[in-house]
Amino acid sequence: METDVLYVHGIRRQEGSVGLVIFERDDILLHQRPQFGDYTLGDIDTEFVTMLQDMRELRVRFGFVWRHPTFPATRGARIESARLTQLLDALLKVSAASPDFWIETIHSRGPGQPPSWPGAPELDVVLELAEWYDVDPTMTVLVRKGEFHHYSSATAAFTEILYPGLDASGSPDSDRRASLVWLKTKIKHALNLP
Repeated sequence: METDVLYVHGIRRQEGSVGLVIFERDDILLHQRPQFGDYTLGDIDTEFVTMLQDMRELRVRFGFVWRHPTFPATRGARIESARLTQLLDALLKVSAASPDFWIETIHSRGPGQPPSWPGAPELDVVLELAEWYDVDPTMTVLVRKGEFHHYSSATAAFTEILYPGLDASGSPDSDRRASLVWLKTKIKHALNLP
């Protein structure tokens, strides 16, 4: 049964029932944009959405985190971010890839910022999501685009996967598909799925 909890920092609901996969929204679901560029439908990675459909069929619990480019965010930036989240959520729903959550995070806590979430450091959000969905952290996967791990195996009880991704500037489709097959395999392995 789906239960949406809507608020300015994101959306939470119950869709999946297996593990917990947390994707960074920017540069994975959405292609990288200039700082002040507007997103268009062409910025959504449709092959990634196809992989999400497969994850949904496996009943994998997944969702997205994103960071505000500025913190503290202005009211206008928060409204714009909420609108983008609602639009992406609606698009994934009609694509049969509805995520369990969309949560705003920051990379590190700023001076005087309370240790609450959303708007909390990424590690706190990962652990809070695992607790909220009652998932063992060892069955939690964080997928980031990047070259370096943020968390050592000694720091966190969850799996961190660095998705190489491909920039939208013309990488061959076969490379993109191979990256997505690799990513899906890594996620399934981390969640002990066949």
